[in-house]
Amino acid sequence: MIAALHRTPPAMIFVMLALGLAACWSAGTPIGILAPLGALFLYARGYWLLSLWGGLLVALAGAVLAAMLYPGAIRDASRSLAALATVAGCIGLLLAPYPLRRSSRLAAMGRQAAGQPDGLAGDMDSVPEGAVHPDDRPAIAHAAAYAFWTGVPQVTSYRLREPDGSYRWTELRAEPGYGVSVDVDAMVSRPDDRWTVAESLGETVQAVQAAKVIESLHGKAWAFDAIGKFTYVTPAAQIAIDMALEDLNRRLGEREFIDGGEVGWMRGVHPDDVDGAAATLRHCLKTGEPWNIEYRMLRATGHYVWHRISARPTRDGEGRITGWFGTSIDIDVYKKTEAALREREKHLEQLIDTVPAMIWSMSAEGRPIYLNRRIMEVTGATLDTVKASDGSLSLKKMIHPNFWELAEKTFARSVATGAPYDIKYLQHRAGGTYRWTQTRAEPLCDEAGKIIRWYGVSVDIHDLITTQTELNLRKQELTRLIDLVPSFLWRLTPTGAPNFFNRRFIDFLGIDDGDLEQSRTERYAAALKVAIHPDDASRVWAEIKDCLSSGRPYAMRYRLRRHDGVYRWMDGRAEPLLDDDGGIIQWYGLSHDIDDQLRVEEALRESEQSLRQLVETLPALIYCAAPNGEPIYRSEKLGEFLGFGLGDKDAEGRTRLTGTLEAIIHPDDLPDVKERYGHSLATGAPYAMKHRLRRADGEYRWVETRTAAMKNAEGEIVQWNGICFEIEDQVRAQEALTLTQERLARAAQAASLAELSASIAHEVNQPLAAVVANSHACQRWLTSDPPNLERAQKTIERIIRDANSAADVVGRVRALFRQTDQARNLCPLDAILHEARDLMMEEAVRRRMRIEVEVEAGLPSLELDRIQIQQVLVNLIRNGLEAMEPARRGVLRVRTLRAGEFVRTEVRDTGAGIGAPDKVFEPFFSTKSHGMGMGLAISRTIIESHGGRLWAEDNQPSGATFIFTLPAEAKADHDR
Repeated sequence: MIAALHRTPPAMIFVMLALGLAACWSAGTPIGILAPLGALFLYARGYWLLSLWGGLLVALAGAVLAAMLYPGAIRDASRSLAALATVAGCIGLLLAPYPLRRSSRLAAMGRQAAGQPDGLAGDMDSVPEGAVHPDDRPAIAHAAAYAFWTGVPQVTSYRLREPDGSYRWTELRAEPGYGVSVDVDAMVSRPDDRWTVAESLGETVQAVQAAKVIESLHGKAWAFDAIGKFTYVTPAAQIAIDMALEDLNRRLGEREFIDGGEVGWMRGVHPDDVDGAAATLRHCLKTGEPWNIEYRMLRATGHYVWHRISARPTRDGEGRITGWFGTSIDIDVYKKTEAALREREKHLEQLIDTVPAMIWSMSAEGRPIYLNRRIMEVTGATLDTVKASDGSLSLKKMIHPNFWELAEKTFARSVATGAPYDIKYLQHRAGGTYRWTQTRAEPLCDEAGKIIRWYGVSVDIHDLITTQTELNLRKQELTRLIDLVPSFLWRLTPTGAPNFFNRRFIDFLGIDDGDLEQSRTERYAAALKVAIHPDDASRVWAEIKDCLSSGRPYAMRYRLRRHDGVYRWMDGRAEPLLDDDGGIIQWYGLSHDIDDQLRVEEALRESEQSLRQLVETLPALIYCAAPNGEPIYRSEKLGEFLGFGLGDKDAEGRTRLTGTLEAIIHPDDLPDVKERYGHSLATGAPYAMKHRLRRADGEYRWVETRTAAMKNAEGEIVQWNGICFEIEDQVRAQEALTLTQERLARAAQAASLAELSASIAHEVNQPLAAVVANSHACQRWLTSDPPNLERAQKTIERIIRDANSAADVVGRVRALFRQTDQARNLCPLDAILHEARDLMMEEAVRRRMRIEVEVEAGLPSLELDRIQIQQVLVNLIRNGLEAMEPARRGVLRVRTLRAGEFVRTEVRDTGAGIGAPDKVFEPFFSTKSHGMGMGLAISRTIIESHGGRLWAEDNQPSGATFIFTLPAEAKADHDR
């Protein structure tokens, strides 16, 4: 019916016009003219339809104008019943085209869904009953109706029966479209219509009709003839690819497309896809096979978009191909989605292969179907090696023989029952080793609960098992340690109930751990209650209660009764274990038996008290210092002597040692004390020195200080212990003794000189008298006339004899001052030098002078007479001290160094100097009023007897330096 309306001939227009005029005459109103206009609306399309709408608007405007000019006549005419009926009929004709056309499209969709491939005839009612699967017919009807009434496109899937009786899934797109007609004759008769696509459709009319149907469903369709020349392309498609029909069919060479030539549409295909698309289409054109291909098409935007192209041929009654119709579907999103899915699949595969686990899957029957790369790399297994001959699972090449039976039974039970599979075993590795592995598997089930597949993962737990084994061993060791530790360990609940005692504590209390009538907590609590000494119980429980409520650590001493009834002192301590919120979880405590310790401490306190009394009653000043010399203790007597406390002299920028020394040591003695004490601290050598110490009343008193290092078993200094003896009276007595000795020495020197002079006079007098007498005789013999030469000669001989006798006397006197040769040994000169300094130290202190010694490192030992060289050094040091004025507080410097093949020693003073450096070494020459002048002469004799030399030099501006050298490889000169 709808098709008949759309094929209304032009003569029908005149019939409708006559009927309209009759209606106007009978009703007395011009509204009847709307009837033929309705017929025109049913017939016209495109440009003519727009013209009719324009004419209708003009007519309506004229009617309104007539009503305004002739309101009475029109009002009377329009009130008649006939006029109202005519208006209703005409309005119905005007609105009829829209639902009729909509019904036409729905009918077309119904025929397409029903399986009519040409889609050109019939309606939904004519669809064979079995063409669509019975379960899907309601869905198709619902989609079509919903699209019709709402105007919203619908897509649904249904099963379409094939000629062989099988069903094939098909997708239906239902759109509400308007004005679709499969009549293509007008396309040729009206070339100015926008739907015109060719001057002649030829044999492709059927193909174009099919394309138009597809266009109404999918929006893009086309048709071409048997040799591949386009005869119809949806305008929207032409706009999308920016190519008109003539552009698509434009031949780019001499040959036709089917013969291998190129045409315009190939320019719109991606270069990578064009050859394949063209070859496939040529093959289909020649064979008649359906054309299905995917390639990228160039859009007007300049981008290539993936499309799926499908085309089918149309044939005449003889089966000859008359044309092709088809459609293209934009699958760019699908392609991108597919690529993304492939990428996700790749990532998933990479994830499965790189995850630090061995992943596998099996069928519902337990047959291996997948192993990830890691499991194959780690174990060296493949799907073939884990399959038995019947395809079932075989684990003998992957599992240690000891676990074969367990693994197979466990897996068989899981497959049979569907229970998860979980087992730990030793897994064989590719390198031939075995490692502990845990394998877990669970089934994947469908909605009905039927197992579809098993998925499993195997994780290397070798390190975990090893660690657990070590932890178990450590746990055992810790348990043994807790039981063997020489203390009582215990634990309390947050409320104070004991729930753990170590074995030593249980044995101490004598608790019967096999008593099952009471819980462990009750047994422990009862044992504690009777074990704490009655005098301590209230104090202990009060302290525990306070600690439980406040959470502070517990610490106290109390007496605890042993299983034999003896009470022993304990030192108990406990601290709480807290959770993250600060709540107490447990109390952990330790009680240590300190009974023996307390007894020892009591004995030590008594011993310390006795020792302290001994130290304080000794007639000496005692002190102690740290390894670096810092004072750490003073006896009470020393504190009273100094008059200040241990840290009273502390000051910023200096140590306690420096502040103390500067406060108590005499300024003249301070440099030597610092030097000697610093040497002892650096070397660990004992320190001993006499110096002046400042008393609390400001008076300096002479003391003798001795300090020695106390060392540990490794020989490290842990403390310095020192003692000071006051020697003020001894020093004064020594000074008096020294003065007396000097007086006696001077008297002895005078007596010795007198005796020596008398001896010399006596010995020399006789030969000198003989010399004088013989000289006079010789004079007489020579002055006689004539001279008696013979007599004179004899007299001269007697003079010579007497002179030699006098020389012998003088030689014997010299022998008194010559030193006899003694045995000489290799000795370090620096040691002799320090001994001489120590011998003269008291003299220097008495004179308020200081002796500085500087010895070059690495000096060799010398072959010498230790006593003689020490005598020389003492003589030179004494002369230097006597040469300096006491008021000047001078410094005597002694330096020893290597000088070529000799060892050179210098004694430098700051006195008045010497006027004649060579003369001072002559015997009996002295610059001192009380000196004999023999010391330097004897010293030179000793040095020269050792192969050395002794001389003196004046200093500038004052003072003198006495220098002597000794050969580095000295040999005694016994010929001197």
